[in-house]
Amino acid sequence: MQRKGLWGGVVLLAALWVSASGAATSPLKATIIDRYGNQHQVDKFTFQGRQDLEIYVQGQRRLVELVRVARLRFEGERSDEEQRVVLVFRNGGQEAGLMVTGGSSSPHQDAVGGGSSGRRFAGVTELGPFFILASDVQEIVLRHPVGEEPPEENILKATIITINGRRFEVENLRFHGKQRLDFFRGRNKRFIPLDKVARIDFDEDGGTGGEFRPITATYWSGKTVMGTVEASLVRLSGETDKSYFERVNQAFTGVVGSSPFAIGMHDIKQIRFREDKEEESAKDGADDSAEDNTGDSADDSAGDSQ
Repeated sequence: MQRKGLWGGVVLLAALWVSASGAATSPLKATIIDRYGNQHQVDKFTFQGRQDLEIYVQGQRRLVELVRVARLRFEGERSDEEQRVVLVFRNGGQEAGLMVTGGSSSPHQDAVGGGSSGRRFAGVTELGPFFILASDVQEIVLRHPVGEEPPEENILKATIITINGRRFEVENLRFHGKQRLDFFRGRNKRFIPLDKVARIDFDEDGGTGGEFRPITATYWSGKTVMGTVEASLVRLSGETDKSYFERVNQAFTGVVGSSPFAIGMHDIKQIRFREDKEEESAKDGADDSAEDNTGDSADDSAGDSQ
């Protein structure tokens, strides 16, 4: 009898843990309006199993967190491989870009959801599990908790110095659309949160044509992390012209002045990050340490597949 009670408690705790985990990873709610005008009330709303959206703005890949979005509208035909999408943010801002919606497309190897066809939004309705192809969507209205403040976007600013000594003052710096740098420590893939580092140095000894380049990242707290990043110029099997060009020539993207900026991993010597206020650079040591440990020691299997 006692053993049955113990197993019952274990099962109950496991059920509660699964339920809590699902709620923590998929709290978004949305009203989806399809191309026929039907409305679907969806809980645990995701795109390709994630809570960010991949779009291209001025030819540059960008990942947008759905928690920042109030609504998005698709402007194009159902048969279009790429559609123009207009995002209205919760802070009142608006941005337009292109989104891959066609099922026959071959997205970038880092694309949200990987290379599978049929890109879709999914969730749960009163009738059970729900999904809809992105090409069938007309508009999506995110339903965020009343009174909840939207998260602020962190605009990363940096000075990029190339192998040839050129300098670029870049704003809104991203690595393949993300604000984190994927790297390898041995065979383990990890990541560095770019908003936590002051400088990244790229070792030139390996040459600019090597498959991997050693790096040293120095955090604002003074902590250093070493590893290697992919810098191969060789075309990989199955890569499209677009994905090859992005991987080789658009590893880091951003804006210089009012113009788009992009640079390949093989061309960089150093990245120096900037902060607007001196007090921001003097971050709290304990807070930095906790954040850094999450970034550089966590396995990237829960990150991108971008």
